[in-house]
Amino acid sequence: MLVGIAAVANGQGQFCGAVGTPGCNAVYYDSSIVVGWATGCTIVRGPVDIVDPEGPRVHFGEEEYGIGPAGTITTEAVSLGDGGMAILTFAEPIRNGNGPDFAVYENSFSDNFLELAFVEVSSDGERYVRFPATSLTQTATQIGSNASLDPTMLNNLAGKFRIGYGTPFDLEELRDSSGIDINNITHVRLVDVVGTIDPEYATYDAFGHIVNDPYPTKDTSWGSGGFDLTGVAVLSHATASVVGISQTAESIYPNPATNMLNISGATGKTAVLYDATGRKIGNWDITTPNFQITTASLKAGVYILRVGHNSHKIVKK
Repeated sequence: MLVGIAAVANGQGQFCGAVGTPGCNAVYYDSSIVVGWATGCTIVRGPVDIVDPEGPRVHFGEEEYGIGPAGTITTEAVSLGDGGMAILTFAEPIRNGNGPDFAVYENSFSDNFLELAFVEVSSDGERYVRFPATSLTQTATQIGSNASLDPTMLNNLAGKFRIGYGTPFDLEELRDSSGIDINNITHVRLVDVVGTIDPEYATYDAFGHIVNDPYPTKDTSWGSGGFDLTGVAVLSHATASVVGISQTAESIYPNPATNMLNISGATGKTAVLYDATGRKIGNWDITTPNFQITTASLKAGVYILRVGHNSHKIVKK
């Protein structure tokens, strides 16, 4: 592509750059636009090295690290391995709102050591549509195990930003895709970019370019390799967009909470509380205009409270 050639020739790509640079669209994990997190995660582990597909699988991290809020601790992640997959599910479907609808988080310790993954979505867990990824990284020389990538050469690839900052995805881009309902996304699937430029094992972007990223990334001491997932944030729900949540009549306070959480303006709805791993803590039928939930016994941390179809991030002190 002429665009790709021009981008390489100029030394910089056409897409947004690293966190802190002008126009960067990374979503911080604690941003106010985050309304929820994945509540289910299934990992299909890939091999530690694709050249030995029947060899040992990665084993670093547990599926639970893909559930609930991401963070900034590099060891709180789950490795996919070369070509491995993660399938994320949600308490409420994701809808096509205004702007990006969800964000994917990886555990990179820098702005340039980037392990990438393709992102796919489904409305039924069977038929998936992949976001059209672009990689304009050169393919003449292999990006080594400790080499750097330029994020301005990458688009629609998870893992573009350092730990704590998610890569956003906008369902509007898939409006013309068949087999999915962009206002009812129930599954997000991540597929590790193998990274090698060897055509026998390489993976390709939507335009037929080999995607060159750090390879090999196996670490036998940790049992890690490939994309390392830390979470998937929801920025828009099927029944309540970010705007809708800010306009909802219900009020949740105090937040942070200590001993008691008050819910007002939600009579007749059901409240469900999830911890950071997506485990349901409890549910309540809201029967009074000023309903109270006791939080004294909860451990300090971040929780997700779903009231009717709206989700709220709650902090317990």
